Amino acid sequence: MSVLPAMIALLQLGSGVKAQSAANKAAKAAKEAGEFNAEIIERDLDLLDIQKQIVNKNYLQTEAENRYNFRAMQGQARANYAYGGVELSMGSPIEVMRQNARLFEYDQHKLKFEKTMTDLQIEDRKESVRLNAELSRMEGGMAAASARSQGQVSLLQGFAGAADTAYTTNMFGP
Repeated sequence: MSVLPAMIALLQLGSGVKAQSAANKAAKAAKEAGEFNAEIIERDLDLLDIQKQIVNKNYLQTEAENRYNFRAMQGQARANYAYGGVELSMGSPIEVMRQNARLFEYDQHKLKFEKTMTDLQIEDRKESVRLNAELSRMEGGMAAASARSQGQVSLLQGFAGAADTAYTTNMFGP
């Protein structure tokens, strides 16, 4: 038996094992990269939560300011009518003040509706961020599985090459 075919077969086996080892490292790196990307994407979730809190606090502040300003305006109107000697218990001044109140409530409902729409948009963006993070993890997992599969193919090719060399050179006898 010649030493050369044995060395070739051994090198083929070693090459297959080395390729599988490299593929396993690549698979681990791909999985880690997918997870890292997902974590960066998910960071946006915290930012969106903060944005929603700001929108809600702004809404509450605006609503309180509007109510304060409305009361002040109604009080000023009452004082102006009274100063002019107009009877406040009936007629045109009461109608004007009621109309002001209706418009104020309409504006408040509109403000609340706009806040609700903004909240829904933020929640929609949060769901999109979650899905993108999940997709990144899945892509990392698929890349890792592909690399592992390639490593297994390389290992099998190394074994097959070694077996072919052993067979063609009659390494284990005729």
